[in-house]
Amino acid sequence: MLIALDPIVLSIGPLTVRWFGLLTLVGLGLAAALSLAALRREGFSATPGLAALAWAWPAGIVTARLVEVLGWWDYYLAHAAEVWQLSVDRLSLWGGLVGGALLLGARVHSRRQPGRHLRVLDTVVPYVALAVAIAQLGAFLDGHGQGRPTDLPWATWYASPLAATPDFGVPRHPAQAYEALVALGLYLGLTRLPRSWPAGSRVATFILLFGGARLILGAVRLEPAFLFGLQIEQLIASAAMLYVVLRGLGAMVSSRRRTSRPTTTSGQPRPTEETLAA
Repeated sequence: MLIALDPIVLSIGPLTVRWFGLLTLVGLGLAAALSLAALRREGFSATPGLAALAWAWPAGIVTARLVEVLGWWDYYLAHAAEVWQLSVDRLSLWGGLVGGALLLGARVHSRRQPGRHLRVLDTVVPYVALAVAIAQLGAFLDGHGQGRPTDLPWATWYASPLAATPDFGVPRHPAQAYEALVALGLYLGLTRLPRSWPAGSRVATFILLFGGARLILGAVRLEPAFLFGLQIEQLIASAAMLYVVLRGLGAMVSSRRRTSRPTTTSGQPRPTEETLAA
């Protein structure tokens, strides 16, 4: 499939606006607006929510850049002056997701309201998925993020010499389109999950499904292996998935212990032999 669209939306002197950058900003702005509206519906104050998002964005950018540099360390070792470039096509998606989520959760965490940070993340995560879908659509139109060569019927190549594709005339996997479709499906699915599910269910579902997709898509992406034959984003996704699974197992064990604890007829915990001996 030939993509003949001009990757440059607007050019004014030295300023060039490409589809990837434009749609990334659109996705972030839309996600922020929808997240704040959803937080208000859930009973959260808009001001703390806005402050948390304002902190999460720069944190996500910093970690996204750090992960990108680590993943391509051999390139940046020879091009040290480019380490400080923060263009959107040089940021790691999973680095930004993890960094932004950690700071957002830390900002809204409350000891007086256990699980508050999970409810906030549950409210926000569908719109994060929507932002990812929109940004990856921009990457597809721009030619950034093309995958490995393939002869599949939906393989894409670009006509414009200004496209960000690695080469011209070589049909490649539209890896960015795959990721956009996964993220769009997650947005549609997460917004329909029952609100009665435990706090953290939406964000756990996102991590498990989107992380699993990233592991699979690593086979068609061009990123170099970082460790154990895996790309750095695959490693981060795997770590996030493992954390979710272990946390879920821990919650199940704790719940089972509470429900199986012997009680007296009055509903108070029955004293154990160790307690009576003491």
